Amino acid sequence: MNLNIEDLIMEGKPQKLKLNYKVWIETEDHVGVLGEGKWKLLKAIRDTGSLKEAVSYMGYTYRKTWENLRSIEEKLGIKLIEKRRGGEKGGETVLTKRGEMIVDFFDKLSGEIDPLVNERFGQFLKDLNRIIE
Repeated sequence: MNLNIEDLIMEGKPQKLKLNYKVWIETEDHVGVLGEGKWKLLKAIRDTGSLKEAVSYMGYTYRKTWENLRSIEEKLGIKLIEKRRGGEKGGETVLTKRGEMIVDFFDKLSGEIDPLVNERFGQFLKDLNRIIE
């Protein structure tokens, strides 16, 4: 296949770029345990009092999410959620005390890291956007 320079030039204005990153917890063997998605799921469980509602809100499947939560608990060696059967609403799912502490940990981590990352990499991002202008 022969390409000429016109084939390599894209039409239109280039998009401004932004920095994006993820933070997660993993084992020493590099197996992911807990990250932003599960942190948000735990917050949704806390806020709704229901695994079913939290799963629906997050767009996850119930069975897969339940398996993931059990896997996380196994890897961490602590219970994160507790299911309570019965009651007016037919039961509820709540975070354990340690589950609440994990949510608080990620809240604090995010609150402290986000401003540092944005500040530190701000100049790099300006340089990158100058390159593509």
